[in-house]
Amino acid sequence: MENIKNNSQPDLIDIEAYEELMELVFAYTATAHDFGFTHKMNNRFTSLSMNASFLKQALQNEDYDKAIAKASQVSESINNLVKFSQDLMNTDLIHAERQQLEFPSMISDVAETLLKLPTFKGIEIKQDLSTKRISTTTNPGVIWIFLYTYLKHTKRHEINGPILLSTAFDKEQDQYIIKTDVNQVLKAPGSKPKESGLAFPSAGEMPFRYLARVIRNVSTKIEMIHRAERSLSLELRLDLSSH
Repeated sequence: MENIKNNSQPDLIDIEAYEELMELVFAYTATAHDFGFTHKMNNRFTSLSMNASFLKQALQNEDYDKAIAKASQVSESINNLVKFSQDLMNTDLIHAERQQLEFPSMISDVAETLLKLPTFKGIEIKQDLSTKRISTTTNPGVIWIFLYTYLKHTKRHEINGPILLSTAFDKEQDQYIIKTDVNQVLKAPGSKPKESGLAFPSAGEMPFRYLARVIRNVSTKIEMIHRAERSLSLELRLDLSSH
């Protein structure tokens, strides 16, 4: 096993000021996104509600010609909502670049690079990477965002010992598995009683369930598994089969 730890001490940057600035940027970005999302949803639901109300009134008045017209508008409003929800799940902004990657060296390099970021100062990772070398073509961005998001979540918890990063090869399923875990969670972050389901837990941090959906849309060959009973235990499974 190999331990890697963020010991960098840059002289030309105020780490605390940098961290506060990045948190501010993420906070404003997330808030603007939520306002934009809410505004668009309100417009669409308002249109649907009005047309449904007019449809009900027309039926009560036995004005069937008007009812048919309003039913058509209700159907159009619903179709607009469906299209809007589909657009929200669009992953076109994410680069779908596929590269030939060598494991486990790629994983070790990503972890080491992330720990050099000021955001992850003081974090320690214990690596137990399989010595079996795997070469496969996949999207490297998925590996990066998987480990980055995991480290962001871990920072909000008080844990016992270092973060555990390991790999394994499932010969039966022909899958390469990247695992993240901790020995013990001493204290989990508290949650606000009326926290919006749309709000991310903290700036720059994506809920695991959202990340799993994004990864599923980005690549059909990669699956992220999160078991609710272990809040900081994740698996990223890469399908190595050619079909």
